[in-house]
Parts: sequence; C-alpha cells; structure tokens
Amino acid sequence: MRVHMKWIRGLVASIVFSGICSATPQLSLLTGNRCSNCHVAFSGGATRNQLGWYSMYDVSIIPRDSDILSWLYPSDSTNDISKKQFIYGWDFRIQSTKSFTDENASRVIFPMQAAVYAAYQPVKAFTIEGSYNIASLRQAPNSDQQIRFPGQRAGWLSTIIQPGRMLPALRAGLFRPSIGIRYDDHTIYTYNYVLPLSRQVIIAPNWAEYGAEVSYEGLTWLTAEMGIFGSGGLSQVPLWDGVAFRSAITGNAPTVTARLVAWPKISEGLSAGYVGGSYLFNNDFSMLNAFVGIGLTDYLSLIAETVFTSKTDVMKSTTFMTELLWQLWSPVLAYVRYETGTTNFVNTANSSTINSLIFGSQLFVLPFVEFRPEYRIQDTYLDGYSSRWNFQLHIFY
Repeated sequence: MRVHMKWIRGLVASIVFSGICSATPQLSLLTGNRCSNCHVAFSGGATRNQLGWYSMYDVSIIPRDSDILSWLYPSDSTNDISKKQFIYGWDFRIQSTKSFTDENASRVIFPMQAAVYAAYQPVKAFTIEGSYNIASLRQAPNSDQQIRFPGQRAGWLSTIIQPGRMLPALRAGLFRPSIGIRYDDHTIYTYNYVLPLSRQVIIAPNWAEYGAEVSYEGLTWLTAEMGIFGSGGLSQVPLWDGVAFRSAITGNAPTVTARLVAWPKISEGLSAGYVGGSYLFNNDFSMLNAFVGIGLTDYLSLIAETVFTSKTDVMKSTTFMTELLWQLWSPVLAYVRYETGTTNFVNTANSSTINSLIFGSQLFVLPFVEFRPEYRIQDTYLDGYSSRWNFQLHIFY
C-alpha cells in the first residue's frame, strides 16, 4: 500500500499544480556534478537516478515539511522500487507565450512536455530505460494530425550494458544521440536555424534515432562517446535553401556522432568547469558543436555553446548562446541569456540573422515544481525590436 500511495500523491501533486532539472548544465556547474552523476544516461536528460532525484528533494520556497504540504508529498526519500532495481520519474511542462510577429497575437497556453520515465536494472551491469511523451498525442485544431516538431519521437527505449564503472558502456535501441549539451529549456536557439522572422528546429525535443553508442567515463575528468545511428528522425527535418525546403538527410547512409568533454577541477571555490565538442555527419549534412562552462560553487554559472550546421547546396547556419546564472537562494535563480543565429541560403544571395536577449528566473515554489518567467527581446531584419513575456510551469519527479 505504501508504494500505491506514493504514486497517488505524486500524481495528485502534478494535477493540482500542472518536465528535466537536477542536472541541467547550469546546476551541474554550481554543484560540480557530471550529467551521469544524476541521470541514468551518460549525456544526461530523462530518467534521474537516486542522486538526481534526491538533489531536488528539499529545494523549495515553501518547505516540504510545512503543514500545508505535508499531505501532498510522500515521505519516502527515494524514487526507486524493489531494492533499487526499478526507478521512475516524470517531467510535465506547460508554456504560456505570444507570437513575436503579430502585435495583436493572443496569448496561448500549451503543453510542451508530459513525459514519463522508467529504468529497470535486474543486474548491476544491465539497465533497460525508456520514456513516453504523452504530450506528443496532442492534435492540431480541426485536424487529426498530431502536433510534433519534425524529427520528434513519442518516446524512446534503450538498453545500457556496463560491466564495470571503469569500463566503457554500450547503449543500444531508440534514443537521442549524444551531441552538444542537453538543456532543459526547449526554447533555446542552439539547435535551430533562423529564417527572416522566425527559427526552424533542427534537433527537436525528444529527437531519437535507432542505433548504438559507446560511452566512457572511467576517468573522473573525461567523457567520450561515439555512436552510429539511422536517420529516420533527421530525414523529416526541412531545411530552407532560399527557394524551397529540402530534407536534411537523404539516402540510406548512417548518421555518425562523436562527443568529447573534459571536466577540469579548476580550483577551490570554483566547483567545476567543462569544455568540449561534438560532431554529427551524414553524407553532406553535418553539425559541429563547441561548448564551455564554468561554475562558482552555489553562486554563479556561465555557459556558452556555438553550433555550425551545413547542408551542401542548401544552407549554412551558425548559432550561439551564452548564459549567466546567479543562485540567489537554492530555490531562486536568476539568469540573463543572449542568443544569435545567422543562416546563409545557398540558392540565393540572402541571409537571415536574429538576435535575442532573455531575462528570466527559475523559482522552485514547491518541491519538484518550478515556475519560470522570462522577458524576451527579439531583433530581426525589421526596424526596431519586439518583446514578450513567456512563462513555463515545470512539474518533475
């Protein structure tokens, strides 16, 4: 009965207040943890292990043990069942936003994510993990078409085999290849290219491909990953050449990825840093990422990433983002982020550039509940600039 009540109270919390948090790149730098310290997968995201779950257990503006919350949250101190063999969790995220291109646009509220996760480890060297995003079932108004980004999957399922902590791990199945840095905010420009007034997604939230990947973290300061995948997801991505849209991937060649990250310990007080890069290619399509971050323990984090995307005879794109985050209090963080993107279209002499400046905060108002208000300023080729308020509500476990 204890397990059933734990599920019920957790789901009630999601319904009353309605997902990826404890090991975001920013918080990783504030605490000195690698992605794999808090997540089942080496490159982070999705299912959180016990440390990842517990790291946010008491992070809340309203204390967990207050009288008004005692009935809502389970007293258990772990997210596993059956002697640590089964781990579960979820990420529910809702966004309220307005269009940049129309001053009279109405504000809309929609689910960005409603993902449930699980991982099963029958023996120490073998793990099965997967996810399903319920929000992917949402249909467009007056249509039977589901609302998804090109290349977005409804979920994924993979196995992870690692005979020992100091040995490489093999992951195989349907999952997101390890490239760049995984962010919890789906609105960041990094994995997009820009059109004259908007942006087009290249790497969609919940992008996944069938394939296999080898990861190594036997050294505490190094992460190395290499994989080979199909291209069913990326083949759905449209790229604008200035005249018409073309598929990012054509043909049956495999997609190859490689990622290398160093995690140097800088000095006492500077909790962590990372520097690395990744490369993805499939015939004449390629994506090159370079990223860096530095953190001041429990105080500041500074991250930056640039991405170069190219499709022969179609387009070349460069995006860049940098963000400074300040932890005012463990449940209250403020940040400023700058993003820019430029796309050159091969079949015309034209190019597009968009700059964006974001002021925001992450407010963990309740345990496992985050409210994120942002003020976004966007500058396109048009005279002046446009701005809007954007809000996200995130319930995770």
